[in-house]
Amino acid sequence: MDLGLGAATTKITRYRLGMNLAKAGLKESLHRFIDSVDCEDARLTIIFTSVVAKFEFEHSKEQILSRCREFYKAHSKEFKELGFVPTRIETKVKEAKDNIVFDPFSKPTPRNARKKIATSGFENQAKDPTVFAGFEKIRAIIQKQEMEQNL
Repeated sequence: MDLGLGAATTKITRYRLGMNLAKAGLKESLHRFIDSVDCEDARLTIIFTSVVAKFEFEHSKEQILSRCREFYKAHSKEFKELGFVPTRIETKVKEAKDNIVFDPFSKPTPRNARKKIATSGFENQAKDPTVFAGFEKIRAIIQKQEMEQNL
């Protein structure tokens, strides 16, 4: 009696084998950052929950791939029976709302309210003539803005 579960069973077995391949290649400390794997024809995509885990993968990729090759050699019969021969291993990071990573460029922070407004009545104590001239240019700009506000 066939329940039509053949394709689903194959996908589950392929997923399990792909997950085992990923775990065989990665250090045990990175196993908790694996969210899932995507097993396509010739590509295994490891989906991490952390950017740091992806960075660690990229940093030690050759060592990870050599451990994956050893696992593949030991289980090659299972891979070939499923028609899943991964020749490329890639990584992605799952975008999660609870996985907040600080990105200073993602959105601007609100400006702080000005505590003190600059006026043209400051004392220029610069000794260097070029720095003195620079402050005088700043004074002229402030005076111009003060005149525009008074109109």
